[in-house]
Amino acid sequence: MLHSRRAFLTYLGVGSYAALVAGQPAAASDFPSPRRKGKPLHFFAPIAASSADELVVPTGFRADVVVGWDHPLGSKAPDGSAERFGFNNDFIAYFPIDALRGGRSSTEGLLWVNHEYPNPLFQSGYTPADYRAGKKKTPGQIAAERLAVGGSVVHVKLDGEQWKLVANSKFHRRITAAYPEIALTGPASGMLNSAVGSLGNCSGGRTPWFTALSCEENYPDFNGTDPKDFFYRWSDDPKQAIDETRFGWVMEVDPYGELPPLKHTALGRFKHENAAVTRGAKGHVVVYMGDDEVDQHLYKFVSDEPDDPKATRADRRKRLQEGTLYAADLAKGRWIPMVFTAQTAKVIQESAAYAAAKKIDSTFQITNQAELLIHTRIAARVLGATPLDRCEDCEVHPRDGSVYVALTNNTRHGNLYGHIVRLVEDNDDAATTSFRYEIFLAGGPQSGLACPDNLAFDHEGNLWVVCDMSSDKMGSGAYKPFGNNGLFVVPTTGDSAGDAFQFASGPIEAELTGPWFTEDGKTLFLSVQHPGELTASLDKLTSHWPDGGRAIPRPSVVAIRGF
Repeated sequence: MLHSRRAFLTYLGVGSYAALVAGQPAAASDFPSPRRKGKPLHFFAPIAASSADELVVPTGFRADVVVGWDHPLGSKAPDGSAERFGFNNDFIAYFPIDALRGGRSSTEGLLWVNHEYPNPLFQSGYTPADYRAGKKKTPGQIAAERLAVGGSVVHVKLDGEQWKLVANSKFHRRITAAYPEIALTGPASGMLNSAVGSLGNCSGGRTPWFTALSCEENYPDFNGTDPKDFFYRWSDDPKQAIDETRFGWVMEVDPYGELPPLKHTALGRFKHENAAVTRGAKGHVVVYMGDDEVDQHLYKFVSDEPDDPKATRADRRKRLQEGTLYAADLAKGRWIPMVFTAQTAKVIQESAAYAAAKKIDSTFQITNQAELLIHTRIAARVLGATPLDRCEDCEVHPRDGSVYVALTNNTRHGNLYGHIVRLVEDNDDAATTSFRYEIFLAGGPQSGLACPDNLAFDHEGNLWVVCDMSSDKMGSGAYKPFGNNGLFVVPTTGDSAGDAFQFASGPIEAELTGPWFTEDGKTLFLSVQHPGELTASLDKLTSHWPDGGRAIPRPSVVAIRGF
């Protein structure tokens, strides 16, 4: 609390105070301009915020669509039908085509691409008006939406300056919410041995043995039917309703097709945003993960055994099946083990959160490690994890090993713009149980960006940040200065450390997601997700990206060149 007018003016800043007492207040219109300490980066001229229905990149760069929604892949589904690229592409991971032979090609490779959620208007013809009226979906409509989510493997190659799909590649294939059957591993696998497909696939990560980790996020959205809230109503067809306990996990996919997909229950069940993989000082595999909902938590997993780079890929992936899941307590700088013991059982079972869950579902219980991991959120909250402001992407700095975490926002508590925090593990060991942290960047007009979401690092250690302002808030109210969602570059060292410089701006109502560089840093793959998201009718499209004219909008993966 500020106890005096002078203290309040000092809080605003010495410059503001001096101007006010001199009778020359700063112009209010100057406030939204970003306040930066250093100079822009050497390799691009920052762009201005834009509200145009296009993907804007700096002069000297080009952005080409590589593949978009509904593009035929040339592969076949189990029923023999043609597979097509899914909807709302999110996380991207690039895999050099020769990586399993020790190569690091940056001109040919495989992309694993998440498909987070459908848009019923485009997939099944189920309109917002149908939803508001409480109209049931048909089995055919639900089936169409199930095929739109999950993920895609696509084979891409650089042709001159443009990336293209490799025709008739054996690697092209889909994972959807309709197939395949995926085995679960770890402590909860005895209760949940398999799941049909995957859904809610948001962000993810890449393992040292060249598999993709795909994170299942908003799994509760798919069954519900209340027209006052938002759900996909898949439970309108009981045969296609999902068992939610089989979703909300981290799925591991081998893009090369040598290993079957798995869901790893040792990494916990919650609204997973991402999975950033690194190693501890003694070689243990460490995975940092965020839970993307207000007042949820930050987690990390530490494997029981160290990774052996000489082992087979099949053996190395077992490191994700046995280990300890931790939740972060920022106030005390400690990692809390999510381990079922007599002591933790007593604390959990005597909590108000446990009683509330029991009241909703009389069969609810946490009586062993499997059930604790199925209900990770309740255990983390009761055991003292810090509630956070939508903990989205976590990424490990390639040079110093510190962890950057995007907290998108929490409008419940007035944090409209979000921020990015930096964690430094004690002894610089990712496997330790204590850390310290700092706020690295606060969103808002002073920094020039709002609602940080996915993160990535380039070879120079610059942090790349894409933003996630809600489509219905973009360009108005508190978000008016920022235009459409953008991509920003933030140096982490030097005079400009913490300064955000805008590199790209997305189309109308779109979110830029999943930034990933090729090994040589010369191509940036980027997802353009849900352009025209607020379209209520096919007769009144709000975006026509990328085809322009009167075309329907298509979420797509682009390749940006010019580095």
